[in-house]
Amino acid sequence: MSEYSRILVALECSHNAEQVLEKTRNLLQRYPEAEYSLVHVVLDVVIADWAGLPGQVPPAIDQQELAQAGAEYLKPLIEKSGLDPNLLTVCFGTPAQSVLDSAEEFGADLIVAGSHSRKGLEILLGSTAHKILNLAKCDVLLIRTPRS
Repeated sequence: MSEYSRILVALECSHNAEQVLEKTRNLLQRYPEAEYSLVHVVLDVVIADWAGLPGQVPPAIDQQELAQAGAEYLKPLIEKSGLDPNLLTVCFGTPAQSVLDSAEEFGADLIVAGSHSRKGLEILLGSTAHKILNLAKCDVLLIRTPRS
């Protein structure tokens, strides 16, 4: 493993975030001079299958509210892990592309993310971790986490 100086950590709102944060803390102990950034992506949600009556408008989804809820969930976990919760950025978009864009903007030489075990059709369809792994311009460390 080479020397890492800029590490981007992708977090999702699940109990698996604790495992990713723990591994990140250990990694940062190994590379104490490294800068790091934390990112959480709020999926751009479009209601494609609205089952309301004709003429009814689907309920609005407040993206800012989702972003706030994500930050409120993650910041105590980040603090508990000994990392700086002020380094958390919440962005909107598709998770894989948003993480890749964040890594490029940050100048990351390593992306750390969780990876769930996938089976069956999910393997064929791909996953966020798989896309990050195959499209990143830098090294990627996937932390195996159980499926929530």
